Amino acid sequence: MIYSDIKINTNPGEEYTVSNRFWQGCPTIARTRGGRLFAGWYSGGTGEPHPENYNLLIRSDDDGFSWNSPELVISGRPEDDIVAIDIQLWLDPDGKLWLFFAKINCACGVKPTDPDRWVTWAIICDDPDAEILQWSEPRFIVTGFLRTQPTVLSDSSWLLCAYDRSSDHYCYAKSTDRGNSWERCFAGKRLTNTFDENMILERKDHSLLMFARDQKPLLTFCESADGKNWSETQYTNILSGSSRFFLRRLNSGRVLLIHNDSNKMRTNLTAALSEDDGKTWNCSLLLDSAGIPQQSVSYPDAVETPDGRIFIIYDCGRTTFKEIRMAQITENDIIAGKIVDYTSYLSRIISKAPGNPDKEIYERKIKEWQQWKAVRNFN
Repeated sequence: MIYSDIKINTNPGEEYTVSNRFWQGCPTIARTRGGRLFAGWYSGGTGEPHPENYNLLIRSDDDGFSWNSPELVISGRPEDDIVAIDIQLWLDPDGKLWLFFAKINCACGVKPTDPDRWVTWAIICDDPDAEILQWSEPRFIVTGFLRTQPTVLSDSSWLLCAYDRSSDHYCYAKSTDRGNSWERCFAGKRLTNTFDENMILERKDHSLLMFARDQKPLLTFCESADGKNWSETQYTNILSGSSRFFLRRLNSGRVLLIHNDSNKMRTNLTAALSEDDGKTWNCSLLLDSAGIPQQSVSYPDAVETPDGRIFIIYDCGRTTFKEIRMAQITENDIIAGKIVDYTSYLSRIISKAPGNPDKEIYERKIKEWQQWKAVRNFN
């Protein structure tokens, strides 16, 4: 189906199977109340961004041991200068599955990475445990680019960190009506201009802590006592490899942080725990040490089950190894600094695109991409 300038394909064909992907990355994960896992990422074309990019969605009904072929694909309309990228999944407090994605208008002379062209949209499934999923029509959410899960506060309001660079401050949006409307808000001043991919934690005293990505390989932070006024932004001592991270309070009350524990590249993907609301991180578990330039591990997303298992998804070598990997761990594993729970595992590949793509098709797509850029007057 086509909604305005976005294509929602609920019956994707052979062209979207893993054997036809030249690259894949930037994954996300969600788990329903019934225990179904959903995973998504984006691919299409020869890399990121590309006019043929698309978002895909797969599901697993056996805790991630097997996955179906893509059951939903969201793509743009390159002929109309619209690109759709970067899926983000989230299960809201009512059990509805939100599928966010970024829509980018590549008008003449505007690059797909220009921040003033980023807009976040979503489709929603009210019953994600149904055999046949029913999705809402695409809904505009906010201006900006969302790449992290929203946060639900104790007062039932939702915070969504869709960011752009129209302001020199970190951006987020707040909803007090369960996502029907959003108010744009601003936190601390950005230290460098990059992909913020910020996340917000509500502390036990109801103050807010925001972490953000930075051009330096360190996370930045700012905080707010009242949810309105924010402190000056500072650097933490937490390494990040200048990449996306994950921050969330667990059922136990501890805080989970997943980040690249590296000051040079996207390697040493690590899960850490805090007992004091993010002030210190005393326990950690190395999830994946891959990280040569061709095999970087990055962009973690995670969900926790009611029984305390933590599912973590991330990518490895988007254009080389072309792998989507998953880990299942527990807090006991992180505390011990090694796998101690018999249900846990690390570095399981759930999707791998071919290592040697069809050279003729690949070169043709590269040429088409170059022509597409030339017509639109950007490099």
